[in-house]
Amino acid sequence: MPIHIPGHRDRRGKVKGTKRSVVMVLSLTAMVDLFTVLVVFLLQNYNTTGEVIEIRDNVELPNASAVKELKPSNVVVVSKEGIFLNKEKVEEFRQVKEQENWMVDRLRSSIEEMMAKEEESKKTLTNRILDAVSEAKGIDQKPEVEAHKRISIQADKSIDFLTIKKIMFTITESGIVEINFAVIRENEEEQQEASI
Repeated sequence: MPIHIPGHRDRRGKVKGTKRSVVMVLSLTAMVDLFTVLVVFLLQNYNTTGEVIEIRDNVELPNASAVKELKPSNVVVVSKEGIFLNKEKVEEFRQVKEQENWMVDRLRSSIEEMMAKEEESKKTLTNRILDAVSEAKGIDQKPEVEAHKRISIQADKSIDFLTIKKIMFTITESGIVEINFAVIRENEEEQQEASI
């Protein structure tokens, strides 16, 4: 059976009138929609598989063999240069090390301000709608710790334990529920970030 050009045909099989164009044109709107969906997908995929926290250059993390993957959270960096909360310096290291009080006041106030901002942003209409939908569906899963109530500590392995303990005490007193330590996984060709 021969292949014919599409179009109206007379009783002898000949095409009537003008020929239809065989070339198809892709709509610009459809193409923009396609690329938008593709970009959103790639951004979301990168967000879940990318690095969870950025390791500072001046911090040498300790090695560990028993590890689990870190979840996205705020980061407290303890180094000889100082104590940082999400890249902002909040206190001098020497001052924290030498103080007798266990509470690092400036770190506590910074964490409390950060948590208050996160709580305020949760009160948006979108989040309230999502909460209402999940309640309506009757999802009875074990609630996961919210990201703003979780902190990862990056501490240089040369820092003394008493200073780390002061930082941990301050973090828990400011209302943080879960503390993780960033470490380097042992016995692997690729050194990856993980948590004890």
